Order: sequence, then C-alpha cells, then structure tokens
Amino acid sequence: MSNLPNLTTKQLAYCTYRAKGENKARSYLLAGYKAVNSEQAGSAACKLESDNRVSSYISTLRESSFLKEALTLAEKRSYLARAVRCDVTSPDADLIQEVSETANEHGVSKKVKVVDKLRALELDSKIAGDFYSDREPQANNPFMFVVAFGKSVNNNADSLTDKPVIDAELIPCLGGI
Repeated sequence: MSNLPNLTTKQLAYCTYRAKGENKARSYLLAGYKAVNSEQAGSAACKLESDNRVSSYISTLRESSFLKEALTLAEKRSYLARAVRCDVTSPDADLIQEVSETANEHGVSKKVKVVDKLRALELDSKIAGDFYSDREPQANNPFMFVVAFGKSVNNNADSLTDKPVIDAELIPCLGGI
C-alpha cells in the first residue's frame, strides 16, 4: 500500500468514515478519538480536516468510490445494445420501464412497456460519434472541404493566389431529365 499518505491509523480510519458519508463528529468518534461531546468532536474534526493530507485523502477515497460505482463506456453501450435486441415478449427486468394490469370481462391483461429501442439506438449512435453533425470538418457544411481546398494553414487570403483553383461550370441538362 505505497500510495497511502503518511497518516496515523486513526486519521486513516477517520478519512474512511468521512468518505463513506459519516458526519465529522461521528467519524471522529468512530475512528477512536476521544471527546467530551459531539460539539467538541466536531470542532476537533474540523481541525483534523484542516490538515491538507487528511482532506486530500478523503477526496481521493470519495473519488475512487465514485469511480467504482460509475458506469463504464462499455457498460453503457452494452445496456443500449441489450435494449435494442431485447425480446419484447420476455424482456430482462432492467429493461422494463412500466407494468400495468387491467381487469375486464375476459380476465386480467398485463401490459409491459420496455425501453424505447429507437431512443437506445440514438443514444448509442451519439456515444459512438456516428451522427453526421459530430464529424469534422463537415459538421457545419458538407461542402466545406471545397471552400477549404487550396487555403494555406494560416488561412491568409493573399496566399490563395499561388494555390490550385477548382474550375467548375454548370452544364444544362439535355433531354428533360
């Protein structure tokens, strides 16, 4: 455990309790420190957290805890793929958004609403960067490459004279097509 800061056992315990969401006074007492009452414990805990090593380690523990809980890109895309491919007659429980039952003269009917497949496709495409507007340089104008052709790196208009020019002309369509 070489990445642990140079803290005492009680300080490490205090940091762990704080990272888990305990308040300062309770963390102070749970870590093994002594105090007459909770106000004194809270005051001592504030002093303890004024040590940059302690507050920094609490932040590190909270961040690592958050990162363990956060979904990875692969998990997100896997969920979206499952949503698109799910069999609506027997969907996985985590793909069900709503269940309703209605009783009528024919018995009870059950309606199951699953994750929107088109929305899942859209989100996956956004994550993958498949949308045309996400691509550069044609994000704003699909013909921007024509305008940019021949421009120098510094985009100086005077330097265009010595660069190749695209000649084009419109030819009327014969034959009424």
